[in-house]
Amino acid sequence: MGIMKTAAVRGIIPAGNKVSELRSNLMRLITEMSVVLEERFGQEGLNAVSEIFRRLGEEDAAEMKSRLGLGDTVKDAYDAWAVIGHIMGSKMVPHWASDDRVVVDHTLCPQYDSFSKRGKLYCEYACLPYVGAVGEGVAPGVKMEVVRAADDSAPCTKALTLKG
Repeated sequence: MGIMKTAAVRGIIPAGNKVSELRSNLMRLITEMSVVLEERFGQEGLNAVSEIFRRLGEEDAAEMKSRLGLGDTVKDAYDAWAVIGHIMGSKMVPHWASDDRVVVDHTLCPQYDSFSKRGKLYCEYACLPYVGAVGEGVAPGVKMEVVRAADDSAPCTKALTLKG
């Protein structure tokens, strides 16, 4: 048995490998759930995907707000996005227009890559409901907008703006 196999069988897996494996499995889960629900139920299945991710985003927003002590500003909403981005392996570049607006470009989005491999971008059904609910749930009064939708050439660009 090779050293890597021996270590894995005995549960001795480096933290970085555990994180990479978990991320990969989460990306596959999100993608396959979207594919299967669309194949079986069409638009109703995609609507269900959106509802699932919106609900998860609402729950995660409340949890992050409580655990991390996030406030009600655009910065707090962006910080929640940054936490999620780090967990999921995304690379984001914020462009602060003001204290009340940030536009966020993705230079790397593993979920976009996973969707692309399956031939359809499910961003509007999985990712956008989730991150929208997180940003808006952390900071009531903040709204997410899609500045540029994901397409075959690149992931999306989103913004968080304090309305009011």
